[in-house]
Amino acid sequence: MSRINMLLLLVIALTNLLGATQAQVPAEEATSWNTPAQLKRQAIAIAAVLRCPMATNQSLQDSQSPIANELKAEIYLQLEQGKTPDEIIDFMVARYGERIRYMPNLSIGTALLFFAPLGLLGVVILWYLRQVRRRAPIHSLQEQ
Repeated sequence: MSRINMLLLLVIALTNLLGATQAQVPAEEATSWNTPAQLKRQAIAIAAVLRCPMATNQSLQDSQSPIANELKAEIYLQLEQGKTPDEIIDFMVARYGERIRYMPNLSIGTALLFFAPLGLLGVVILWYLRQVRRRAPIHSLQEQ
């Protein structure tokens, strides 16, 4: 595979990764809510994209810890007050830090976490290709 094809493949892969980093509530659910059932559905959708600060690898929706129950109630209360899902998520991030998001926003700190494995893989591939190129002339001399 030529270097141009490899570079193009890498750019496409990075673009796909960047597009998948934003966890958001669907736009049709972000409208004003009137009924308690709609508020509850919206609160569940928001709680599903936030991580429980107490339980390991559980969303607020899945966790039954006391703090998760308090945060779910806080989400519902803020929805009743007319706040948007983005405002509620921003409030939670301000209160608990970026760790509360399952898919944190792409920043310098999170970019390192996302792209360090790709960089390490690239270094390993380059090292392997150098090793193969260094050994190739030796094998061709032995065959003659």
